[in-house]
Amino acid sequence: MAAVASPLFAQDLKAVPARATPLPLLKVQGNRIVDPQGRPVTLQGLNVCYPSILIQEGHWTRDYFKQAAAWGAKLIRVPIDPGSYRVLGKDKTLEVLDQAVDWCEGCGMYVMVDWHSIGNPVSGVFQEPWEKEMRTDLGEMREFWGAVSERYRDRPTVAFYEIFNEPAAMEWKGGRMEWTQWRDMADQVIDAIYARNPRAIPVVGGVRWAYDLKGVAQAPLRNKGVAYAAHPYPGHAAQPWEENWERDFGYVAAKYPVLLTEFGFDPDDKVLPDQYRAGTDYGERILAYARTKGMSWTAFVFYTGPGWPMPLFKDWSYTPTLSGAFFKEKLGGSGEPPTRGGEP
Repeated sequence: MAAVASPLFAQDLKAVPARATPLPLLKVQGNRIVDPQGRPVTLQGLNVCYPSILIQEGHWTRDYFKQAAAWGAKLIRVPIDPGSYRVLGKDKTLEVLDQAVDWCEGCGMYVMVDWHSIGNPVSGVFQEPWEKEMRTDLGEMREFWGAVSERYRDRPTVAFYEIFNEPAAMEWKGGRMEWTQWRDMADQVIDAIYARNPRAIPVVGGVRWAYDLKGVAQAPLRNKGVAYAAHPYPGHAAQPWEENWERDFGYVAAKYPVLLTEFGFDPDDKVLPDQYRAGTDYGERILAYARTKGMSWTAFVFYTGPGWPMPLFKDWSYTPTLSGAFFKEKLGGSGEPPTRGGEP
């Protein structure tokens, strides 16, 4: 996605609410995500905005997550960018995540934590104009994911650990990154996760902005129990989309779980129209493709604000945009936020 720099937190965090009833533990079995009874689980949900921005604007609230649940979301992807992590530090970042986990758990939604960097951690070059916020390295990723996996090892609501948002070689800045280089780094991050939580489900995106998983055919991850991620925005592939999706990432679903952790569309997009501009035909086709492959997905983005592409609502009354109405219908929400035992 086209990221937006996160402002600093301007207020202290409110007290973390009491926990609700835990959700069932998910795990990888073959090429599917399954529940404790071994039944395949396919989750559909939403990407939320950076916690730092939502706190700054006063929207980091239980109601925000209840609204996502009212749309029908069963999985929420929560992005933490390296810049905010360095400003806040480990402890306060985990307090922020605690709130999201408790609120999602109270609404029966699983959580995917996303280390939201864009660029090349192998060569050390990152997406402009957010280099400062996006910059990270292996040591910092291992530190973050070690802390997160230890914190939530007994919280099955935190089902997925997407270790890096969008790997990209960044050749025009001198970066070089083959799939095998990224795979080897990803396996080292996963080692840090499994050392503290062997039941976690790490999620690893492909190269070329988390789109290209062709390298998995010859060089899969060393670690087991892992899912792969793809971000199949409309402009990543030419028509016919389905043939190119199959070649670039879809074939992986025959052996491993694949999740579409970021995608969306806007027929009037002005941020990156060559990537994001499309209509509901794209939406119907990517969801039909995901369904044939058993892929879970989280649509982008449950937020509205300057510079953010593909907003799913127009205002803070949660009035859907065109793509928002599309995904809200597909999520099948009743319009009433569900609640679960123990929710405060």
